Amino acid sequence: MPNMKRREFIKTLGIGAGAAAGGLALPFGGAAWASEGEPYRLGLLTALSGPASTLGRPMQVGAEIAIEQINANGGVNGRKLELIARDTRANPSDATVVARELVQDEGCNLLFGCVSSAVALAISAMLDRLDAALITTAAHTMRLTKEDFNQNYFRITDNPYMRQRALARIMAEEYGDVTQWSGLIPDHEYGRSTWQTFSAGLREFYPEVAGRDPQISDPILTEFGGADYRSYIATAMRNPAEGFLVSLYGGDAVTMFQQARPYGFYDKARAIVDTANEFIVARAMKENFPEMWVGSHWYFGAFEGNEINDRLYKRAVERTGDDWPMGFVSEAHSAVLAYAAAIEKAGTNETGAVVRALEGLTFETATGPRTIRAEDHQTIKPVILYKLRGAEAEPGFEVVEYRVVDGAEMIDPPTPGQALEI
Repeated sequence: MPNMKRREFIKTLGIGAGAAAGGLALPFGGAAWASEGEPYRLGLLTALSGPASTLGRPMQVGAEIAIEQINANGGVNGRKLELIARDTRANPSDATVVARELVQDEGCNLLFGCVSSAVALAISAMLDRLDAALITTAAHTMRLTKEDFNQNYFRITDNPYMRQRALARIMAEEYGDVTQWSGLIPDHEYGRSTWQTFSAGLREFYPEVAGRDPQISDPILTEFGGADYRSYIATAMRNPAEGFLVSLYGGDAVTMFQQARPYGFYDKARAIVDTANEFIVARAMKENFPEMWVGSHWYFGAFEGNEINDRLYKRAVERTGDDWPMGFVSEAHSAVLAYAAAIEKAGTNETGAVVRALEGLTFETATGPRTIRAEDHQTIKPVILYKLRGAEAEPGFEVVEYRVVDGAEMIDPPTPGQALEI
C-alpha cells in the first residue's frame, strides 16, 4: 500500500501539524452515562437494494459504526443515538415516501444519506414542509448548493466542482499529450454535473499545465439502470477521443466496463477517469481492470495515523470482512459525527437549532478536520483520488498512487440560490 510521510501528508492537506477543530471530541472510549433519556433518532436514506446498493450499503455500515462508537463514549448530552434506516432504491418516488415515514412516523427529523442526486433533490424540496434537515453523503449535483439550495440541506462531502477539477488537473499533469476528450455519462442530473465540471476543468488546466488546448467532444449519454451498454461503447469507439470521463456508477458501471473490454476500448482509451466508483468495478473485473484514476470519498491508506481513520478502518473490516472498505463508509460516519456535534452544541435535536449549529461547524473526521461552509452548507474537505489497476494477487487490484488535494484550493465560490457559472 502506498504511503506518505506525516509531514508530506500535512503539507498536502494544507493544515498545520497542531491544527485543532471544534465540535465533538473523538468518539471513542467508555465514559459512563451522564443521564438517561430518549435516544436522538437519525434517519438514514440510502439504496439498500438494486444496482446502487453497492454504494448504499457501505453508508449503512459507516453510520452504524459511528453510532456504536459515540454511544460507547456516553452518547450526546447523555443520550444515546439511534439509527433508523430506509431503502430508497435510488428512486426519487420511493425516497420521498420513506423520507416522510421517517419524519412523521419514526420521529427522525435529522436525515442523511442519499446515493442519487435526483433523490437528494426530491427530498431537499420537502424539508421545509417536513421541518427536517438533510445531510447528503454522496449526491453530487451542484444544484443542491446552488440554484436549488434549501436552508435545511447540507453536503458533508466534496462536490463535483471540487473533485472533477482535481481530476482534470491530474489529467493535464499526467496525460498532457491526450488532448481529445469525451465521456460516457448517465443521462441524469449527476452525469450532467460531472461532465460540466470535468470538461471545464480540462479547459482550465490543460493550457496552464500542459501548454495546449483540449479538444472536447460532446459526451455519450447513457441510460440509468441499463443492462446493455454495447451501443454506447460502439459510439465511443467511433469517437476521436483518447481520453474518457465515465460517471456511470454502481452496477451500471460494472456492466459497462465489463462490456467495453471485448470492443478494444481499453486499447483506444489512453486515459480513463472514473468519477466515483472507488473499488467497485476493480473488485468485479480484478486482473482485467484497466489502469485509471478514480475519485473517492475516503481512502483509508491515505490517512494512517489519524485516530478516527484507523479505528473506523479496523471496525469496518471487522464488520464486513473486507480489507478495502468503500469511501461511502467514511461519509456516513462523518454525517453522524456532524449531527452529534451539532446536537451537542445546540443542546437539542430541534431542527432549526441543529441547522444553525451545523452552519460553520468544524469537526474531526477520518479524513481530518472538515468545515461546513455557513453560506451554502458545502463542506470543505480533502479531495481524494487514486490510480487503480488490476492485479493477479488478491484482492485482484492495487492502488498504484494516490493524491490528497486540499479542498479549499478546489472549491467553488458560495452562491446559494444561483446556478454554477462556468
